[in-house]
Amino acid sequence: MSEQYNPNNSSDVPDTRSESYVWQPDYTQPSDDGVTLHGASPLHTAPLRHVSARTFLAPLTLMVLHHVVLNVASLVHLFVFLLKNPEIKAELLEKANDNVFLLEVMIEADVMTFASLFGMLVLIPLYLGYLFILKKKRTPLLLVEPLAPRQAIGAMTVILGAMGLTQLWMVLLSSLDEMTLLGRLFQGYLEKMALFDGRTSTQFLELLVTVLLVPIGEELLFRGIIQGELRRAFKPFVSVAATTILFAVFHLDIIQGSYVLIAGFALSIVYHFTENIFVPIAMHVLFNFIGSGWLSRLIGAGETAEAAIVLVLYVFVIIGAIGLVILRNDHKNKINASSDRMVI
Repeated sequence: MSEQYNPNNSSDVPDTRSESYVWQPDYTQPSDDGVTLHGASPLHTAPLRHVSARTFLAPLTLMVLHHVVLNVASLVHLFVFLLKNPEIKAELLEKANDNVFLLEVMIEADVMTFASLFGMLVLIPLYLGYLFILKKKRTPLLLVEPLAPRQAIGAMTVILGAMGLTQLWMVLLSSLDEMTLLGRLFQGYLEKMALFDGRTSTQFLELLVTVLLVPIGEELLFRGIIQGELRRAFKPFVSVAATTILFAVFHLDIIQGSYVLIAGFALSIVYHFTENIFVPIAMHVLFNFIGSGWLSRLIGAGETAEAAIVLVLYVFVIIGAIGLVILRNDHKNKINASSDRMVI
């Protein structure tokens, strides 16, 4: 910004409600003592933290709304499917207490894909509208800072490393005795995933929803809105940790939530370091592309190729850790450089 600030004019008083707004004087503006002030970065000076009811209500309300929209879309699609298939409807009524059969019917109807499609078509514009309104009120939450190529590459190594850690965690879970609680939960999770592996969904729609729309919707909600709201009120450590935990709890499954915790931390911390919402979106896209099996399907990977992919992900645990350190150092250097520009 390069506007002249007149302290006697109330219309020129800068709005400090946003944590990312700090008045930046013109580089050639003389101060009262005749020396030149150099502007500080609007993002890297000490923010004015503000805790309000919205800090907590907005994230929780939107998380609940997200699930409500998806569940309503699921019920509508299942209802339409049963109307078109009365014999399945009759059998479902006979087996009303059979949860496994209900899951099989939902898989056959491809409820998850269509519910996510319709849900994201509603929720993504809703989240963008919420962010736009806050921006108009001069309390912007979304960060879209310029991105260097090394930051983009570093971010991709971090999410691949997170996938390697996820694989290691799944190996650990698979070694647990089935008599233990976690062991039973993990076996139940595998059985459920086996049912989904046998589904016959519309491939293009599944790819569109799983790899593109869901990452955009979830990142706008969690990194854009929730982490943004928490960032206005708390220190970065709190906003990153809280967003990570909420992201895991949001998935409503102990096993899935346990490995989502790893990916969620990677997404949140990298967003904090890069200050660009497109970075966690791209990371989430890559995670879902590989994690949902689309990479294996597109290249026709057999067991050997699958094992090779897993080994590469293990290697990226180390590479990703290095990438995270580089991103952290770049972030610190950016802050220091911004502070150095405020010279008298």
